Amino acid sequence: MTLILKILSVIGIVLAVLLMLLLWVIVMPRHFWVEYSKPDGPLVKMNIGPFKIGLYPLPGFVQKKLDSKTEKDKAMDKSDRQTETSQQEEKANPLGDIQFSFDFVKQVIAAAKGIMARIFKAIKFRDLSFTVPIHGSDALKTQQTYGIVTNSFYSLSVFLQKHLQITFKSPIFVADFANRYKDSVYFYCQITASPVLLLAAGWFAFNQYNIITQNNKKAENATPQGEQ
Repeated sequence: MTLILKILSVIGIVLAVLLMLLLWVIVMPRHFWVEYSKPDGPLVKMNIGPFKIGLYPLPGFVQKKLDSKTEKDKAMDKSDRQTETSQQEEKANPLGDIQFSFDFVKQVIAAAKGIMARIFKAIKFRDLSFTVPIHGSDALKTQQTYGIVTNSFYSLSVFLQKHLQITFKSPIFVADFANRYKDSVYFYCQITASPVLLLAAGWFAFNQYNIITQNNKKAENATPQGEQ
């Protein structure tokens, strides 16, 4: 009897740990770091607890797995590819029975606005920094392009900060008259995403899809005009 109680206790602890891990994955925001420099290329990392793991470039074992899969795909016979393509073409179009109309377009636009609003609430862009050298064919062209780009950016940043959760840390534009800073392109951003809010946005999108498709389905037994 004591042994059974110990086993049940261990099972309970394991289940509790798994539940806590699941809640942590769902509830805790995920942090991503996106960085780019011309010499090093793009770099993407994500936090797991106190640790950062690299997502891109891909780890060596993941890259090898993808390379082996690509080689298998290349080894497929042409006939197999044609068969697979024909089978995909035979699949029914899920929107085949939808009645496209002006009202349908309005519903889609309204749903898209609601989805994007929820996604933007779920994602925050922090400490956005970049260095962009601007070089024209001559000094005058460089100065004109620099003025246009900086004015456009600061106008756009006001709009972005109004509609998105975004903060800028050090946006830098360089008027590169001598073309000496062409390799100094740099970008950095921290992205925080809430899994709960993203799941809510996905659920909202799924419900909107069902509502729109149900409201705009073609009538199967429509009565022709002139008949009673």
